[in-house]
Amino acid sequence: MRRIITVSSGKGGVGKTTFATNFALTLSRVAPTVLIDLDTGTSSVRNTLDVKVERDLYHFFRRGARLQDCLSTLDARLDPDHLFTNFAFIGAPKHAIDEITNLTDASRWKLVHAINALPASFIVLDLRAGLDANVIDFLPLSNSGVLVFTPHHPAAILAAGDIVKSLLFRKLRFIFAEGSPFYERYGFEHRHRLVNDLLDQVEDAYEERLPNLDAFLSDLLTSLGSNPYLEVIAEVLHSFGVYFVLNMFSGVEESYERAIRPFGEYLNNFVSSRLRLTNLGWVVEDPAIHEANCNRRPILLQRPTRPKERPVDKVLEELDELETSVLGLPRVTEPRRPKRWEDEILRINSTSTLDRQLEVLTRMYHTRGNMQVRDNFAYIAHRALHLMRNHASEAFGHPKLFTPFELFQQLFPNNRFG
Repeated sequence: MRRIITVSSGKGGVGKTTFATNFALTLSRVAPTVLIDLDTGTSSVRNTLDVKVERDLYHFFRRGARLQDCLSTLDARLDPDHLFTNFAFIGAPKHAIDEITNLTDASRWKLVHAINALPASFIVLDLRAGLDANVIDFLPLSNSGVLVFTPHHPAAILAAGDIVKSLLFRKLRFIFAEGSPFYERYGFEHRHRLVNDLLDQVEDAYEERLPNLDAFLSDLLTSLGSNPYLEVIAEVLHSFGVYFVLNMFSGVEESYERAIRPFGEYLNNFVSSRLRLTNLGWVVEDPAIHEANCNRRPILLQRPTRPKERPVDKVLEELDELETSVLGLPRVTEPRRPKRWEDEILRINSTSTLDRQLEVLTRMYHTRGNMQVRDNFAYIAHRALHLMRNHASEAFGHPKLFTPFELFQQLFPNNRFG
């Protein structure tokens, strides 16, 4: 189940590093996990963890240190019960250094190979906000990784959609590149030029004639009739997974109206309606999360407090009444309350992930506060582990990072179009 999982946001201010840190801590309850701070201009991860960092990416690029020698771990102050001994992180440099903040191609591929060699089951990459080569080159081609956005930052929701669009077009450009196996077999010059011209129009946000890839497919069908290009594009769209997490969640209606619906509409209108969207979960809005970051002790490293149970659900009471009066079932004498609470973070494992998701959902409904935040991350981790165990490796995250040449080989194993 080795997997490299990217965490990106499109724009800053959505709690991306907070999510990436606590998500990596949660995964470390299952297997060795490394969090890498690739937001190299801000040093966000090291500023969130009160850990003495002996070596970081500066030592990797400037001093020739091996990447695995740049790992920092939690000490007894942050992890007195040794619950997160499988967690380690690699910090960005203490201060912005231009050659590390803006990596050259050679430096980027050097880092890619070093990440692939790390001795960890899970590697979480905390990417910088925005879209440039230092973001796009670390993202997978067949899924979005984890996109983080919040109902409180509308621009970040659209920026997350731009990441999906960029990944899809990057993959299609690789497939339809001149000299690719697909081109060699099907690329009549005029047809190939037409397809790439149409792609240019779809990618151009100012071109209204072809607003998305669905319109592109329709236009291509009209121009060329049934053809291999259509089949490949349809396959790329149908197989592409979009995964997102809502941060600073403050209510179902607000989150749907201000985050999920705008995100879905943006993808439908400007990318494609054929994509698979999966909400991995949410993290509630809680001032304790911000306070924990300020104290450089992430909230999952805080000792859980006694959960505050919600009042007995009136709907369930009415259901009891109906069962008694209509169905003749014996009345429930005790109020329906959740089972005794345990810290779900400590119960994370790589098996029974679907059952655990359902149980944690029930628990989250009945409590608030510190325990609810912990359950949020447990639920997200169970969702991610379920995907990794039950789907192909390219469905969520990726088993390794690829250079452009390796990406080309990955797209055309055994010359699949030849």
